[in-house]
Amino acid sequence: MMIDGVALRMGGREWIVPPLTLGQMRRLLPRIAQLKDFGAEMGEVEIDVIVDLVAAALSRNYPGVTPQQVAELVDLGNAREVVQAILTGSGLKPAGEAQPAARSSGECADCTASSPPAADTQSP
Repeated sequence: MMIDGVALRMGGREWIVPPLTLGQMRRLLPRIAQLKDFGAEMGEVEIDVIVDLVAAALSRNYPGVTPQQVAELVDLGNAREVVQAILTGSGLKPAGEAQPAARSSGECADCTASSPPAADTQSP
């Protein structure tokens, strides 16, 4: 049974890209933080993080997928879309986006409302 996710075309076929599990997020959060300049400049570190992130997500629906296969599926034309699908599906905000990630279940669009104000924000 396939886990719900975003249907994306990579390597000439459609893949269902699910969100990360909590365990995957815990393991990958330090790596995801390295994508803060994703899109501005992509080097070896960013490529390695993207491959790890996509391989982890895809492994939920495609247990045999390898990082080497992922490196050949993801390209400059689809990398941003694939990463955004994984991060927003996992409840994370992709780097550089001003708005919170949309929830696929239609839950609150502004899930940061209960967060404390920023340090430089004055409260009435």
